[in-house]
Amino acid sequence: MIDNKLNKIYESVQYKQLINRIRFVLISILVFVISTNITVPGVNLEVWRQFISTGGTLFSFFGLFTGGALNNFAITSLGIIPYIDAAIIMQLLIAGFPQLAALQKEYGEDGRRKINFYTKWLAIVIAILQATFATFTLNKINPGIFYDNSLINLLVVIASLVGGSTFLMYLADQINEKGIGNGSSILIFSSILFRLPRFILNSVNLAGSTLLNNIIIIGVQILFFVIFVAVVTFLSLSLRKVSIMITQRVIGGNKVVQQRSTFLPLPLLAAGVLPIIFAVALLYFPITILQAFKIDETIISSNYLLNFVYRTIVPPSLVIPSDFSFANLQVFFGTLGWNLWHSIVYATLIIMFTYFYTFIVINVDDLSDYLNKSGAVILGIKPGQDTKAFLEQTLYKLAFISGLALAFITIAPPYVMYIINWILSKITGLQELSLMGLVGYYISGSSMLIIVGVVLDIIKQMNAFLVAANPRELFKKY
Repeated sequence: MIDNKLNKIYESVQYKQLINRIRFVLISILVFVISTNITVPGVNLEVWRQFISTGGTLFSFFGLFTGGALNNFAITSLGIIPYIDAAIIMQLLIAGFPQLAALQKEYGEDGRRKINFYTKWLAIVIAILQATFATFTLNKINPGIFYDNSLINLLVVIASLVGGSTFLMYLADQINEKGIGNGSSILIFSSILFRLPRFILNSVNLAGSTLLNNIIIIGVQILFFVIFVAVVTFLSLSLRKVSIMITQRVIGGNKVVQQRSTFLPLPLLAAGVLPIIFAVALLYFPITILQAFKIDETIISSNYLLNFVYRTIVPPSLVIPSDFSFANLQVFFGTLGWNLWHSIVYATLIIMFTYFYTFIVINVDDLSDYLNKSGAVILGIKPGQDTKAFLEQTLYKLAFISGLALAFITIAPPYVMYIINWILSKITGLQELSLMGLVGYYISGSSMLIIVGVVLDIIKQMNAFLVAANPRELFKKY
């Protein structure tokens, strides 16, 4: 049955409309890749690349979402992030202002278009603020990044960044209309996927030139990647099924003609990747402020509070002991303590944002009203306030489990790879073996959630296209 469905998906490319949509997505991705190599005028790339190489986790994390544009200081260095930020803010405004909520619910397609229009203009404002803050901050931290530090040149840099981000917003919108899948997600998906070969090659080069060692390292990476994708896919498809009973009545009468039992699906990862992005942005925000005020590590190390904050955000690299001598174990446990503390703070932020955003995505009031209007009753629960209270309790439990799951898939991989690195060092004899570039910044909870989510969404849309194009053939019995 699965093979037959896959065959139907494969055969669906014979339909002209789907071929055109897939072709448009591929062309859009090509245009996106080209845009990531168009450098902003007046930027000294050599100084810039040296600067971001010592910029730590923040540049590496957000660099994933720009497809290499950040490394090239391209016009699309802001990526699609301003639009995502605007969409999140608009969701919060809709939840807080009944007028916007009514516009979205009661005015149908026209209301949604107005919301989308407001979101785009808000995204442009956010892009202007982000580009302005980033440009002036970088000019203050390291003036050598720009050949010309005059106000006019800095305004050109800001205009280029805003224009690039606006172009990506337009490109994502065109993919939504003429392509297949969500445009913003596909651009981020492409950004992450195209950097995979670079991460693999870097980790192989670090390991040495021995063919056997390279085969072992690549094999371990592929195995870890497959296992991680399987775990994330399982979590992404996991549901909390709430049993409900739907009662259908004759129009104009009160006679019950049918009762049907089904379930209300509540996704485990309703908040998606956003809690991780929020947590990273908040966690590394103090570092951005310190850099903006030119507070270097010398000043930080002399101040106990600043040093504690800095070590919490950027813990020292975990040093795996080559032997179990007292000195090596002392260094190991010292670095392990900071890394565990960092992980606890990081996980706490992820869980907090998961709680917050889950209740934004799944509105309990709207859901209970929908069940009431549909004639649906949760089994064993009275309609009204009891239903609302039950849904709230269920979502609290679901959000906690979801937060733990997101924290696990974000924090666990580096620790697993530290252990694997130690084992591989014993097998290959290489003491300076490092796969953390791949696992720490590529095989992470955020990137895997996006990759898996985009693939599942595309498959879902292709299936929907098949149903619309030829439903009899799709549901034909084999």
